[in-house]
Parts: sequence; structure tokens; C-alpha cells
Amino acid sequence: MQNIIDLFAKQYGLTRSEIMAEIENVFSTMLSRWYRLEVMVLFRNDLQLEAVAYKKINGVIMQRLIDLTAIRGQNTLRKHLEKSLTRSAVLKQTRYYKSYEKELCWGDIIAHDFALNIFVETEIIPGQIVIAVCPLNRIGLHERNPGRFSIGIRRAFHVRRIDPVVLGDTPRLKIVVDRVSKKRATPARICTIFSCPGQVAEKVLEKAAKKDSKSAWLADAPAAKGHPDEEDIRQLDHLFNELNLP
Repeated sequence: MQNIIDLFAKQYGLTRSEIMAEIENVFSTMLSRWYRLEVMVLFRNDLQLEAVAYKKINGVIMQRLIDLTAIRGQNTLRKHLEKSLTRSAVLKQTRYYKSYEKELCWGDIIAHDFALNIFVETEIIPGQIVIAVCPLNRIGLHERNPGRFSIGIRRAFHVRRIDPVVLGDTPRLKIVVDRVSKKRATPARICTIFSCPGQVAEKVLEKAAKKDSKSAWLADAPAAKGHPDEEDIRQLDHLFNELNLP
């Protein structure tokens, strides 16, 4: 039994205590249903399961041991146990991932569905690859063109929600991301500031000069002619190299 517990713990990412609690709960529930009695299944000190059925007769509670090796429905018990362990594993995974909601993540586009929702392969937690979905209505209208989200392209996303769901009677972790710009910018960290003047079109300058209230940038416009130039680009390139960003 100890080997089985260790195997389940490795398979479902649960602790030994959590595995033992799930086994006791599933066996107790199923046997109580089958025998139509209150049945309690517990691990003994030697890690062997012991099942005891309780029945009240004339006000006296009687109990008897149930031979687990002789009961039928072993496959049914196994299926219910696997389902319960999967549910517990998903709930534990959800609690673990919940703290990463509202964070920024990078992901690779791997698929689209018929509704044009995007499926993204990402690592919200470094080293743990998960699949997230980005609904079409969570992508800005200005970005909804075929080329921006082709399969294989890498994009930044905002982690919107992480919840446990049931798909086809199977518990799963659902991660929803979005491309809402203001949310993606919220967790960002400003590394440095680079200021570069940019030449303004003559028509724009003429219109701005005719207004009664002059814009503050209008006085600096003459010095911006011809920018950005090669020197501006060189300084920007040098700045990025100095930051040594990943």
C-alpha cells in the first residue's frame, strides 16, 4: 500500500497525507452507499486499510469488519478514486496559481478555435508549461488581424482569471488571459526613460500655430526637425544593451 500511496502522490502532485485522506473518503462513501450502512474506512498504523460497518439495533450500535479483498466493484472504486484525486489535484493547483492572477506573462500562440479564440502555451510559473485561452473579445479591435496572432508568434498577455472547471466530467485548470493594454501595463516595471524629439509635419505645425492657446511642445518643434536620426537610434541601441534585458 505504501508504494501505491507514493505512486499516487507523484502522479497527482499531492502529499502522502492528502492521498490517504482521499482514499479513506472515497472508500467510506462508496461502501456506505453499497451496504446502505455507515461504513468507515481508515488506515491502520501499518498502512493497511480497515473497513468497519456500523448499524444500530435496538438502540445498540453494532459493528463488523468488512473484508475489502472480497468486495466486488474494484474497478468502480478505482474510477471514483482517480476522479477524486484529479479533482483534489486541480483544486490544489488552482490555489497555487491564483496568486499569479493580474500578472504579465509571455506565451506562444499554438492554436485557434472556430470562434477565433486563441490558445497560448505559457509559463506563468517558470518551468511549468500550461495552456491558456485568450477570448476574441479580450483582444483589442486594432489587433484583430490574421497576422498578429498566427501560430508560432510570441506575445505578451495579462493573466485575467484562473479557475477550476469540469470538461467532459473531468476536472481541469482553466487559465484565461487577455490583451487589454492597460492591464498588461499595470504589473510592468519602468527600467529607464529615453527621450527623443520627433519631427512634426508642417501642416500640423501650421494648425497648432493658429490656435489661441499654444501647445507647450510648439516651441521645441523647430529643434525636432530631422529627428529621430542615426545618432538617436545609436543611443537607443546602446541604452538597451546597457539594460541587458532578457
